[in-house]
Amino acid sequence: MKERTNGFDTSTELTYFRNLWETRRQSPTPHSPDIWDERAEEWIGDLGADGAGKRGMRERVDATALYLRGRGLLGKNDAAVDVGCGPGLFVAEFAKTAKYAVGIDYSARFIEYAEKYAAEHGIDNASYRREDFFAFDVKQAGLEGAFDLVFTSITPAASGEGCLEKLIAMSRAWCCNASFVHASDSLAERVSRDVFGEEYRSRFDGAGFYALLNLLWFEGFYPETYYYDDPRVEIITPTEKSAVKAAANCGHDSPEDVQKVLKYLEKLGEIERRSKFRYGSVLWDVRVKDRR
Repeated sequence: MKERTNGFDTSTELTYFRNLWETRRQSPTPHSPDIWDERAEEWIGDLGADGAGKRGMRERVDATALYLRGRGLLGKNDAAVDVGCGPGLFVAEFAKTAKYAVGIDYSARFIEYAEKYAAEHGIDNASYRREDFFAFDVKQAGLEGAFDLVFTSITPAASGEGCLEKLIAMSRAWCCNASFVHASDSLAERVSRDVFGEEYRSRFDGAGFYALLNLLWFEGFYPETYYYDDPRVEIITPTEKSAVKAAANCGHDSPEDVQKVLKYLEKLGEIERRSKFRYGSVLWDVRVKDRR
């Protein structure tokens, strides 16, 4: 007979939420240095030289850091790491008040940009290392319990098999994971209806957030939550790039579908896109854990 605590079959619940956390993407994102370097180029182009090009990204970085500092983290004696750090904006922001901050990412191009960004902004207590976190050995790297805050944000690096345990092993105090929990998109709604004859269903369904929150609870931790909204109003012009993004937001990525969307956008001309991305952060203290 399986042990039950407070009405829960903890073994079954843990298995369910762990599987949801580790396999939540229906079509797993391919990973290779070349693929991530290519994606890095697009991100870097959007960010611009000063990192301020993506207004929503900059504001989310600031809001997240404000939340963490409000919880007493990122103080002058604290060390922080961002796993899957991308262009390094979180790392640079954390380093402003922390003793030092480290960024880990798979893309050499992202690491190059992050190092340049930190140098140009006079941040000398941030460092970066290129690693494949799926294959990363925390103990061999000498990073067990090395950080007061282990942070991840919208990265596949956190969700592979065993990766959650690696994140926890690196922390001597807190872990935090940020992810999408909901998104609305007026353009995607129109494209889904008019081009594909479908009801729009956002790709950002919050499955990762929901899985992690429950997984941590059944593991015995006491996760906290924080939400941040990023509303945007943009004017979209019909280009190949805007068609690719609009098609992808509707769950279509074939060349044929992209061309359908492009023809539709060309008929519309310039169009206003109203969107809102809601992010959820899960914060937990690795030192506080009870048996469920």
